[in-house]
Amino acid sequence: MQLSLSSHLLVYGRCEPEELVSARAAGIEQLELWLAEPHLPWRDLAACAALRKRLGDLGLRAGSVHLPFYPSVPELLDAGEKWSLIDPDPRQRAIALDGVRAGMQAAADLGAEHAVLHLGWQRDSWTQNEHGWAREAVHSLLSEPPANGVQLCLENIISSGTRAAALMQLLDEVDPEGRAGICLDLGHAHVDGGVLAELECAAPRLCHLHLHDNDGQCDAHLPPGSGTIPWPLVLAQLEAAGFDGYGALEIRDQSRGERPVAETLQETLAASAKIFPELLPPDTIAP
Repeated sequence: MQLSLSSHLLVYGRCEPEELVSARAAGIEQLELWLAEPHLPWRDLAACAALRKRLGDLGLRAGSVHLPFYPSVPELLDAGEKWSLIDPDPRQRAIALDGVRAGMQAAADLGAEHAVLHLGWQRDSWTQNEHGWAREAVHSLLSEPPANGVQLCLENIISSGTRAAALMQLLDEVDPEGRAGICLDLGHAHVDGGVLAELECAAPRLCHLHLHDNDGQCDAHLPPGSGTIPWPLVLAQLEAAGFDGYGALEIRDQSRGERPVAETLQETLAASAKIFPELLPPDTIAP
């Protein structure tokens, strides 16, 4: 497994490549860009192309994106505005689908290979209606011309309809060719379904990972090694399965952007080195 870093860590501020120098110094070469305004002006394709170039100048690339599921960070935090592909209101589903389509194009302009998709929100109730709307959305996205080879990856998000078995069934129904895959969020799996069981179930379609930790009860997005995920067993299972893709460190900034970016990055990477010692500078003794 190779490591990448999700810009979700910096979502409370703008995504400025120059602030990611410390991540590059720690060996991070790939990012997962969080498509949320104003953090990243993903609707502006010229801005996406410019960001791609600036990242490249620093030896970084956007290997994946997280597709949008709310209009902007302030609208989410201040007004509770959300997008959902399984909203009961067809107008809201259409808005969410338009956002995802635009996000797929942004992914292509950023040079990403994977685009991670949420089907709804955590703790959603899933009935036959929700399953039907999810199938319709994924089928629609896969029926359109691919955005320069960007692979759609469905994520488990702590809901019955997005556990690995449900995602596998959905993809088997609408994507027998195997174009789409699963992004298994290990922190979410630890809360819902069991991380080892979910990993085994998702293995045939596994194309990407989200890496963070928690106590098995609350989705805290802590650095790996700061919770109760059995990381040695997880890593052994991934190795046995032959997974050689990317795992994105998707850690939450507990200060909500109040601390300096460089400090937040360095602390996050150092804490994650408990499980991934390759993040430590050379000649450093692992904690």
